[in-house]
Amino acid sequence: MLSYEEEAVNYLKKHVFIPHKMGNWGTYGLHFLGSRSVIQMNGKLWKFLYWSGKNEQATFINADGAIITFCPRTVYYSDKRDEITRMDEIKDTLA
Repeated sequence: MLSYEEEAVNYLKKHVFIPHKMGNWGTYGLHFLGSRSVIQMNGKLWKFLYWSGKNEQATFINADGAIITFCPRTVYYSDKRDEITRMDEIKDTLA
């Protein structure tokens, strides 16, 4: 059985993504129940894993298995907001 992190990595590797038609609305989609919330940042795709901490820290994983944690609300309302793009899945599988 795959861990949640392994499932997220496989999801990123097996799907194709484009910028979301609603843009970064909803703090990159994180405030929508059931959202898979995939973002592009620094040229890599990152999938949301879980919320942590009292300051609404979101943890993401990329296809290489690297994990980052940051407060999306802080970034969303800063001059760095355009460095992250909410993405949308456009194809079920590649192979």
